[in-house]
Amino acid sequence: MARRPPRVPPPSGGFSDEDREAVLATNRGFYRAFNDRDLAAIDALLAPTGPAICAHPGQQPLTTRAATLASWRAILAHPAAPRARCAEEWVTGSGNLALVVCREILPTAQLIATNTYVRHAAGWKMIGHHSGQVPVVARLAPPAPRDRRKLH
Repeated sequence: MARRPPRVPPPSGGFSDEDREAVLATNRGFYRAFNDRDLAAIDALLAPTGPAICAHPGQQPLTTRAATLASWRAILAHPAAPRARCAEEWVTGSGNLALVVCREILPTAQLIATNTYVRHAAGWKMIGHHSGQVPVVARLAPPAPRDRRKLH
């Protein structure tokens, strides 16, 4: 009988509830900046140095900070650019790296986004954004409150 591969637990070493909340606040700041069409805020949220990756739906990946910022500039300047509501956030991380997976609710579609953050002296900064279309969920249930006393 074939053996199933072992389950790998999500990374969690050195990633506290405070880290998790700070990453979520940064992620929410990104969507607030997007909806406010605030390029300066998006610029401030992007990591100032180091690797960067941005993959918008149906587009070639962008692999530099300058190209990523230029893409956001073009999107925000477009008169038909949609507003996006972030829902169903899930965050994990280890040390100085964090990952947020969330559903982006647009007026005519829904996307799943993966936003990657790195810890800098000035806080958590985005180094990656990847989103792709998924089937629409008609009604999103509010998340259940997390019992912080339980590990699982």
